[in-house]
Amino acid sequence: MKAHEIMRRDLSSVELDTPVSEVIYIMEQSGLSSLPVLDEEGVLVGIISERDLIRAALPGYLEMLHSASFLPSLNQLSKRLKEMAAEPVSKYMRTDVIAVRQEDEDLQIADTLIRNELKQLPVVDDKGHLVGVIRRIDLLYRLV
Repeated sequence: MKAHEIMRRDLSSVELDTPVSEVIYIMEQSGLSSLPVLDEEGVLVGIISERDLIRAALPGYLEMLHSASFLPSLNQLSKRLKEMAAEPVSKYMRTDVIAVRQEDEDLQIADTLIRNELKQLPVVDDKGHLVGVIRRIDLLYRLV
């Protein structure tokens, strides 16, 4: 089965200048854990995930946990997310986007998801325009 037969045509995405607060709102409303970031022409230029935002809000947090002198601030995450809220998603997105093409086969899609520990993959056309997204469950559901 090919990507275009599996993908969701839900094109929930954000633009480079979308504020972080709006990104979080769209993720929560859509139930997606990451969103494609598109340029003005609709070309996929990045990905922003929940993980990216948490890491940006708590840089070095895991390393600090191992320090005996580290005393965590219980409001650190909330405070930092409020500081980030108006900033553009382009500041935190990853540009090393892994995507699949519409004609890619299910085995290749499954391999890409597993090898890269991804929950979902954007699907792009030959010009790099977002045309859909494949979540792991979409792949499983279509192949049963």
